[in-house]
Amino acid sequence: MSRICEICEKKTTFGNTIARRGLAKYLGGVGVKKTGVSRRRFEPNIQLVRVEIDGQVRRAKICTRCIKSGKVSKPRKRDIPDKIRAEMKAREEAKRPENRRKARVAARQARAAAAKQQQQKPKGGQKA
Repeated sequence: MSRICEICEKKTTFGNTIARRGLAKYLGGVGVKKTGVSRRRFEPNIQLVRVEIDGQVRRAKICTRCIKSGKVSKPRKRDIPDKIRAEMKAREEAKRPENRRKARVAARQARAAAAKQQQQKPKGGQKA
């Protein structure tokens, strides 16, 4: 994965890691000596995010500084009508254990009421 920001073109830079030994003079030592130098990389914090560029939504490699400063805009969230949102919420609520328990009790009571109603009906088609 090339670590280059597509907005500001920030990319990996190189530098040195310097190993030192000894105690600094201001701390009471005789000074710090350099014992080794090795190359190192400074990599930008590149994230793969969905962005809207020229009205088109796509994934792009963007550095976090560009994301935070608002140089890119994330795509708008889908606009769900209120009626559908309410149905979705009701469906989710119905899945919760306490609501499922209430629905079972209500169904049981409805069956009992229907059975009681069936027993009270006069049989044989007699007119009352």
